[in-house]
Amino acid sequence: MSRQPAIDLQMSSMKNPSPLASSANGVAGGFTPGGFTPVFETSPQVSPANSRRPSISGISAPVPRRLSEVASGRPSFSQQGGPPQMQHQPSYFSGGGGSIPPTPGAAVGGGGASLSRRSSMASGPRPIQRTEYSGPTTPSLLSRAGSPTLPLGNDHTQAPRAFFEGSGGFSVLDGNRELKSGQFIGSVDCGTTSTRFIIFDKRAKIIAEHQTEFEQILPHAGWHEHDPEALVDAMVECINKAVEKLEWMGWSRKSIKGIGITNQRETTVCWSRTTGKPLCNAIVWDDSRTLGVVREYEKKLEEEGLDIDEEEEDLKGVPKDVEIGTGGEEAAFGEKGDVVEESEEAEGLGGKVNQKLENLGLAEKGSAKQLNGDSNVHKKRKGKEGIVDVTGIPLSTYFSAIKLRWMLDHQRQVHEAHEKDDLMFGTVDTWLVYALTGRQNGGLHIMDVTNASRTLLISLKTLQWHPPLLRFFGIRPSVLPKIVSSSEIYGTISESVGTPLTTVPIAGIVGDQQAALVGNKCLKKGEAKCTYGTGAFVLFNTGEECVRSDYGLISTVAFQAGPDAKPVYALEGSIAVAGSAIKWLRDQMNLIEESSDMDILAGSVSDTGGVYFVTAFSGLLAPYWDREASGTIIGLTSYTTSAHIARATLEAVCYQSRAVLDVIEKESNTKLETLKVDGGVTNSDLAMQLQANIGGFNVARPAMRESTALGSALLAANALKLFGWDLSKPETLADVNTAGVHIFEPELEEKERVRAVRGWNRAVDRARKWHEEGDEEEEEERYEEERGLSRLPSRDH
Repeated sequence: MSRQPAIDLQMSSMKNPSPLASSANGVAGGFTPGGFTPVFETSPQVSPANSRRPSISGISAPVPRRLSEVASGRPSFSQQGGPPQMQHQPSYFSGGGGSIPPTPGAAVGGGGASLSRRSSMASGPRPIQRTEYSGPTTPSLLSRAGSPTLPLGNDHTQAPRAFFEGSGGFSVLDGNRELKSGQFIGSVDCGTTSTRFIIFDKRAKIIAEHQTEFEQILPHAGWHEHDPEALVDAMVECINKAVEKLEWMGWSRKSIKGIGITNQRETTVCWSRTTGKPLCNAIVWDDSRTLGVVREYEKKLEEEGLDIDEEEEDLKGVPKDVEIGTGGEEAAFGEKGDVVEESEEAEGLGGKVNQKLENLGLAEKGSAKQLNGDSNVHKKRKGKEGIVDVTGIPLSTYFSAIKLRWMLDHQRQVHEAHEKDDLMFGTVDTWLVYALTGRQNGGLHIMDVTNASRTLLISLKTLQWHPPLLRFFGIRPSVLPKIVSSSEIYGTISESVGTPLTTVPIAGIVGDQQAALVGNKCLKKGEAKCTYGTGAFVLFNTGEECVRSDYGLISTVAFQAGPDAKPVYALEGSIAVAGSAIKWLRDQMNLIEESSDMDILAGSVSDTGGVYFVTAFSGLLAPYWDREASGTIIGLTSYTTSAHIARATLEAVCYQSRAVLDVIEKESNTKLETLKVDGGVTNSDLAMQLQANIGGFNVARPAMRESTALGSALLAANALKLFGWDLSKPETLADVNTAGVHIFEPELEEKERVRAVRGWNRAVDRARKWHEEGDEEEEEERYEEERGLSRLPSRDH
């Protein structure tokens, strides 16, 4: 079969006037000319019906009725046909008393004209209806490019069919056909809303893949949970379906030489060592129920501080192969926290400390009584900055230790398992590897350094569990996994999992945002990427130097390319809300029927009409770090339409990304020329052009944007010495994912950019500090009591 000609990805197509803004008389549907034309590489399919899969447990998000579901018979936004009919529904603004609205132009209620937006008397902008749109097919903004919900189907992302089929080709899979052997690398990518398994070749073209969504459990405002078993089921389904497709294409399953795993970070899972089963739902990274826990430990940090141990403590209950670091001053990489010396009688501070160690199994029984009456000088780090000096991250609802502490205090099964030393803790990578390798029958309990650096429990300098942090949060070392590098052969897939990849090695593990950094080949100091998924995450490679941010960025591990390799570090700016705001417009507000409608609606106006949308649904992360901030739409007037709000939603992601990048430029004293991007929102040409305009830099978007999956595949292949890929030698990746890069250049004058950014900063100021301290705790306490989640009586921690 012949190859299709390469798709033209030039920017010139983006400068055409929007078909939404022109007609025979120059104006279509009341829109101002000059809107944006959605232009894409291909014509993707409409998102599948299961893109909003209903909850299977009965406790998910509230689901408002859509217009298409209302009994009036009004067609949905995405249905084809004539204008909506409202023959049996009165207009609330018509002024008439009848149930049937008047025909357009007719007198109503003694001569008063109807104020319905469809009235012929209406003026000003009006949001577009899908039936009025006749432009190019628009993509989903909630699915990554190359996924089954958005198949690009071009030479840039997939190997040609002739590569699969040979000269003769085939039409059906039969028992007589001999499968070919090749060399491929697989990647499990467990995101926030879906899991995918992708099989790559040596040039990072997609050979086969499968994606499935899993349930989002939203039991209370600000709460977000996952069923851990659903994550495993989704992973197994994706592996099985992708391998089935691979064999249909004529390749043996043995062609898959290994797999990597990448995962949503900070999401916290607890399970029983005895049964291998979860003890409760996982708490997802963006869950904000732990505000009270954060405040409690901030107060504890100010009053008691974080211990500085000159020598390693006598730790009890540490699992085999788990390394516990020392708690000395050398474990910190920053010096912003206050280091103080406290002199107390041994029976005071020293006795209390050792008693706590005994309670947690961290010291010999009776050691508290062995201290004599001599005074004891003890060093501590105090203040919020003290914990950042050690971990690189602040106390926040975002990180795993805070979520684990909430589980210990509120989930009885977790509390009891912790007391009985039956508790196993991990992030999603830990849980998936444990399930893949046999669970309680020999399953590995490991966590890679990138995920470990997000727990608030390790020293970023030593990359080992930090005893003072374990004592500070009251966590037994027996629950901890072994910390491993991002690229090594950890083990093989167990037969008990029920996949066709039994005995295939697991050779790469990395958190999703660090995986995207590797997948974008930002392997050298000074390179940056931004992933626009559920949230948006900017990472800046700082090389082997662990940089302490002065302006609110997170210091984190970028990757470690082997157990003997030096770790590479990064500065990160995390934005909690990106694609999830589009999902909110679709599922909660009904402004759009499908995420693919976003560009149609937002592109139908040339600006936001002065509207700013600060998407602080669960506070603001970097560089603001304001957990009291609230989602705010400001600048509304009677001129505002849903199109302006849709456009403001896309701009919100771009403004926040720019704020992070401004800090990175200041930290590194380097001007960013080009930002590499990936993730679902990058499917939108409009969003990427807005990012270039607002940022004032070029935006480089590759055709194959599965950078997260590719990153873990690169790390796995590096460990297996496959394809000659060597992360210590970036030149060996010269042929990896290089085709079809699309460059978006700024088109906004600097004066207009400065004015727009100034307006955004004013909007952020109004959104900040909205919630008063204690508001959420009171509401959550009531909810917890109703659900039987009131705080359990526990030891003094």
